[in-house]
Amino acid sequence: MKQAHLRFYEELNDYLPGDKKKSSFVCRFEGELTAARLLHAIGVPLSEIDLLLCNGEAVDPMHAVCDGDRISVYPVFESFDIKGVTRAREEPLRQPRFLAGSGLQRLAVYLRLLGFDTHSGSGCGPIEADAMADSEGRILLTRDDGPAHHASRLCRVRSNKPRHQAAEVLVRLDLHRLIKPFDRCTRCNEKLEREGASWHCNACGMVCPGGRHLRRMHWLIGQLSREGFEK
Repeated sequence: MKQAHLRFYEELNDYLPGDKKKSSFVCRFEGELTAARLLHAIGVPLSEIDLLLCNGEAVDPMHAVCDGDRISVYPVFESFDIKGVTRAREEPLRQPRFLAGSGLQRLAVYLRLLGFDTHSGSGCGPIEADAMADSEGRILLTRDDGPAHHASRLCRVRSNKPRHQAAEVLVRLDLHRLIKPFDRCTRCNEKLEREGASWHCNACGMVCPGGRHLRRMHWLIGQLSREGFEK
C-alpha cells in the first residue's frame, strides 16, 4: 500500500472532514494514481484549485503520484504571504478579468468601480456561465454551492452583502495593487474617459460628475478596498 501526504489551504478545507482541515494527513492508495484522481476521491473539485505542489515543485493534475509524495494544494489565485519578500516588479503580470454570476450584479458594479474588467452573467445558467467565462478567459464569480460549475477559473463568494463580497474578492485574490478607480464604467464595463473634473463613458453615455458625487465615490472605494484611498 502506497501513501501520500496531503495539505490543503484556505477555503479548500471546506471540502474536508474536521480531522483533516488545515493540517497534513496521509492518504493511502494502490496502483497508479494521478493527482486529479486522488483529489476527486478526496472530494475537492479541480475547478477550485490553481496550484499543485508535489515535493515543492509545481505539477499538473495528471502528475503520477508516487509513494511518499508530499502534495500541497492551493485554491484559485491563493494569496501567498509575501511580506519581507522583494517583489520582482511593481505590478503583477496577471490582469484578472471577471464574470459575475447570477445574483452578483451589485458585486460586478463594485468591481468595475475599482477598475476591474467585470462582465455580468445575469440570467445565465451554470453551463452558459462556464462557457462564457472560459471563452473570454474570465474568472467566474458565483455563490452556487456544489459541483454545478465546471469553469476552469472559479471563485465561490461566501459573503451575502455586495460590499463584503467585493472586499472578500480583493483579499482572497490579492488584488489591492491592481485597483484603478474610475477606470471602467460601472454601467457597461467599458473604459472611462476623463473630462475635467468628471469621467465620461463613450459607450453608454454615463457621466460620473465631480463635487459631492466624486467625494462619495472616493469614500465608497476606500470602504470596498479596506484601504484609505488618497483623494
